[in-house]
Amino acid sequence: MSNSLLLLHTAITVLGIVGLIVGARLNPVIVLVLGSLYLGLATGLGFEGTAKAVTTGFGDLMAEVGLIIGFGVLLGSLLSATGTLQRIVELFLKAFGKDRSPYALGLSAGVVFPAIYFDVALVMLAPMARSVAARTGASVAAVGGALAIGLEVGLLMVLPGAAALAISGSLGVGLGMMLLFGIGIGVASIVIAVFLHGRLMRRTWNPAKDEAHVDDGIEGMAVGSAETPKRTLPLIVLVLPVLVPLLLIVLGTVTETAGARVGWIAFLADPVVALLIGLVLGCAITVWTLSRDAVERALNKGAATSGTILLFTGVAGSLGEVISRTGVGDVVSGLFHAGSASPLLLAWLVAALLRLAQGSGSVAAITAATLLAPVVGGLGTAPVLVALAAAAGASFGGHVSDNTFWMFRTLLSLSTRGAFQVYTVAQSIMSVVALALVLVADLVS
Repeated sequence: MSNSLLLLHTAITVLGIVGLIVGARLNPVIVLVLGSLYLGLATGLGFEGTAKAVTTGFGDLMAEVGLIIGFGVLLGSLLSATGTLQRIVELFLKAFGKDRSPYALGLSAGVVFPAIYFDVALVMLAPMARSVAARTGASVAAVGGALAIGLEVGLLMVLPGAAALAISGSLGVGLGMMLLFGIGIGVASIVIAVFLHGRLMRRTWNPAKDEAHVDDGIEGMAVGSAETPKRTLPLIVLVLPVLVPLLLIVLGTVTETAGARVGWIAFLADPVVALLIGLVLGCAITVWTLSRDAVERALNKGAATSGTILLFTGVAGSLGEVISRTGVGDVVSGLFHAGSASPLLLAWLVAALLRLAQGSGSVAAITAATLLAPVVGGLGTAPVLVALAAAAGASFGGHVSDNTFWMFRTLLSLSTRGAFQVYTVAQSIMSVVALALVLVADLVS
């Protein structure tokens, strides 16, 4: 099949999925599977190959993030039941104030959480984001957009974010340089993008159309009212179910980065094991402060919510697998070659097109960096800026082929239209802002 037809069928699939979900209001799970089947058959994967790609994509993604999402949502439900999240939100608002809460959330997600897996950080921070919006009267669009921006910066630009480490390694960028420039440009990108996105949402956000309700089959992760506790505990003890997994994961990342990998640390730092430890601690604390029945109620509520999230996430993985097997990413990569344009603009453009085509920001950034790696030394541009340009481009335009798009939709109780505004638009604004900052850094360096 020609490259033109391959790109055409991919575009038809993405536009068709968006149209059927947003316009015809069909169930996204069914539409995503139908879109995956169409793309596989239309691009020559065959009947058996298409069916296998759909099931493999679902299974592989569930193997990677299924337990992480499930444990994270259950933990969030326990923290809500004990009133821990409410107390954190009150402390958060007292420290930063209503007007600065989106900036504080975005910066926390980008600078404090880069060592945490994106999905882990999202399931932990989503309830807080929803609750901050409810307590302050701020639009969930502004708070959710800040979360989307911060998490993406933490993944792609700020060490020890997984993709940031991979990009710097591909281009031979020293970790010190990547850390220095990544934090500087990342923090500035978050602040500017949160401001611009918030201003835009004042004009475009429509709660009636952009926020989902229980009737839409999405309950979300807002913090509900807590029961009156039988016993009280200090806040530092109540947040141990969150702090312990985070510290374990950070410890594992630090030891691995330092080349001092230790077996038992790597085991405890595995996100599934770390979150399970946190979940067990959460159950114990809930029993102590409330009752065994309260634990069961919280876990049942969390299980009902996580089921929806897992289904949405899994079928997005099916679409991603089909797209990967069609080779559209290779087609997009082959359209460019190093030296054909400004290296910074080229890195951004290739990464952006790859993100639009196949969904994964990490893959898009690493691929763009790899394309320029052989000649980066002769480009006359600092390799760290090429790395950050690729990271910025990979933030552009995440949509229905990205499983985290659907996680944002369900965790924040958004409609598909709302998810586009909170996730796609917010990160695209950050992408353009970061590119501008990289170009300015190149001029003054």
